[in-house]
Amino acid sequence: MTAICDFSRRTRWTSEMIAIRSDRVVLVAVTEDEVVGVAKTHLHPNPDGNAPTGHYLGGVEVAPGFRRRGMGSALTRARLQWIWSRDSTAYYFTNEHNTASIRMHEALNFWPVARFSEIRGVTADNGRSDLILFEASR
Repeated sequence: MTAICDFSRRTRWTSEMIAIRSDRVVLVAVTEDEVVGVAKTHLHPNPDGNAPTGHYLGGVEVAPGFRRRGMGSALTRARLQWIWSRDSTAYYFTNEHNTASIRMHEALNFWPVARFSEIRGVTADNGRSDLILFEASR
């Protein structure tokens, strides 16, 4: 997972971020004994400003050689199945410029519900871009 985060120029996921807990799922995609994708969820039991409570799709990272092959969609569908077994609504947010993520999630019936400069302590492009909050229902 560290290599995938490094290749993606993303902050490395810590052991705390992927520790086993009953209120989230962490998934890995493996091909030929190599981890090629990782994805997680988060439960936010309390509202944060205008961000609602609920299950959120956390990060999804796919190794560069495996992108645009449906790996991110497969990991996201699996996370949604886990959420749907617990709740009827799922959330996710992304940088307004992340068109690949927006298209993938819209294909999975996520729709934009709000724009924020910050969501749950996260900003985009050091505050120069908005984050879009999306919602899906089963």
